[in-house]
Amino acid sequence: MQSNKFLNIAKDIARKNRPLFDTLLEFERTKKIRTKMRLNFSIDKSTAQRFRRFCREKRYNMSAKIEQAMKEFIEKDK
Repeated sequence: MQSNKFLNIAKDIARKNRPLFDTLLEFERTKKIRTKMRLNFSIDKSTAQRFRRFCREKRYNMSAKIEQAMKEFIEKDK
């Protein structure tokens, strides 16, 4: 009875926090924790070039700036 309760709790946690659960499963398999996800999308060429140049001049990490903008966009839309 106790193990069934534990299993239900574990399934509930896995359902509610899928990214964390997937990270733990990957750690079990690879013994490495990866918290970043690679995305692939298209951006206007001139915008991409201007952004790359801007980040290089300011010594910004492009990925970090895009991630920051995504977070701000999500928060603003709440």
